[in-house]
Amino acid sequence: MDKQLQRAPARPARTCVVIAAGFCAFVLLAGCEESPLPSRPSAAANRPSPAPVAAAIDLPKVDQRLCTAVALLIDTSGSMSQDVRDRGGGQQAKYLIARQALERIVDYTTNWRQTHTDRVLQLAILHFSSAVHEVLPMGVFDGETAKSAVQKIPGPGGGTAIGEALKAGFRSLYGSGCVRKYLVCVTDGENTAGPPPDLIARQLHKQTGGEVEIHFVAFDTSAARFAFLKDANGSVVEAADGDQLQAQLSAIYEKRILAEAAAEQP
Repeated sequence: MDKQLQRAPARPARTCVVIAAGFCAFVLLAGCEESPLPSRPSAAANRPSPAPVAAAIDLPKVDQRLCTAVALLIDTSGSMSQDVRDRGGGQQAKYLIARQALERIVDYTTNWRQTHTDRVLQLAILHFSSAVHEVLPMGVFDGETAKSAVQKIPGPGGGTAIGEALKAGFRSLYGSGCVRKYLVCVTDGENTAGPPPDLIARQLHKQTGGEVEIHFVAFDTSAARFAFLKDANGSVVEAADGDQLQAQLSAIYEKRILAEAAAEQP
């Protein structure tokens, strides 16, 4: 009787084991499903970013005629107050040495005009620091007017807006209507205000087809700062002191610009 009343072992625990095992298998199978592979970057994403470009620059549109126009740009930023060796072997502020070099250019041009009366030469003088200012508007060269303008160039102060100076110089040149156009810039530093000069130079070159010949004199600084000029019909030379500055300006202005003006055919 006791054996008949003895109950068989209950099965729910086994059933739970089976259910649990099945659930675990389901989880394992679910975990084995393929995860999506990370997407590969597109070809466009691997391309280098395009080089920045400057917007089109507004330039005067004047009928061209046979004459020569020169825009002289003089740096009057704060660093031009620093001393370097002058032509006498002493020490003098760079802006004073640059002013003296301009005075010699004016004197030389005055003498040149006396023997080239049939040649039309226009000249503009601009100075720049954080902004650009014109002390001699573009016009037919007059010695006394040009000499007076040089004396109006102020002392140094502020930043260095080389890009803006390039734009102002080109506007002055294109307002002249001359076929031959030259820009000469004396600067001692890198651009610290306004747009980068390399972008401006390349944009102006693109717009004008390289009609303007650009000459930089890196005064007491490295010419490597202005290596971009080779892509814009330009060149750069170094001048460490007063003697070298005068020699470089003489080579550019007297032996190239005025020599070409004298040789042009009417």
